[in-house]
Amino acid sequence: MKKKLLVILGIFIIILLFSVYLVYNYRKGVIQAQGFNKQYENYYQKTILGTDLATVMNKAMDYNKRNDITKDSNDRYYIETENSLLIEVKFLEKEETVKMEDILLQDMENFINFYATASFKCTKIEYHQENKQVKSLFFEQIQL
Repeated sequence: MKKKLLVILGIFIIILLFSVYLVYNYRKGVIQAQGFNKQYENYYQKTILGTDLATVMNKAMDYNKRNDITKDSNDRYYIETENSLLIEVKFLEKEETVKMEDILLQDMENFINFYATASFKCTKIEYHQENKQVKSLFFEQIQL
């Protein structure tokens, strides 16, 4: 009788510990996602200078490199995955949007020289469905 009770109690404790571990890991993931999102949500609907935009793009490129986000077949653009972070910029003088890789790979120094004092506004943020992290940011130039 005591052995059966100890076995049942042991199984119950193992199940309880496993459940606590799963809840802890889930909560830890949510807190990390919130901290990550907060860094980029601060830019939403705010006007920033071109130098700040350059910093945001560098941060996003760094994040993608650290998380080994794969690039397309031309080894140019990051492919959207559950951990990727993409930035697009709409300039006043161009019809189409420009991806951050085009700006950073061509010459960041030229971007800063031409757009350092230009004003940009983050008009759209998208989130990954899987982990609710920021997936992409869309900036529009509002003033030269």
